[in-house]
Amino acid sequence: MTTTEAIDLLHQGQSVEDVILLDLETQKLGFRDALLLTENGFVVPAENIVYQDSAIQDDPDFDDTTWNGEYGKLSDFLAANGLVPESTQEP
Repeated sequence: MTTTEAIDLLHQGQSVEDVILLDLETQKLGFRDALLLTENGFVVPAENIVYQDSAIQDDPDFDDTTWNGEYGKLSDFLAANGLVPESTQEP
């Protein structure tokens, strides 16, 4: 399956658990699509993630956080670093 097809399925709420992406190593992705794939078990090469510096907003809370290089869910990362509002954290 292509990366674009997998992203479309994920946006529709479908599973891509047993899917192999044919073009993941060559496909250029926006950071949101790359994050969506990463949260669903795919490893997106950093050099394939494209973004514009002007679209990145400074966030002092996030900027002061050390990244340990392990892929995982963004929500888990934010919660572990105290960056999720209390109303969205599980008790």
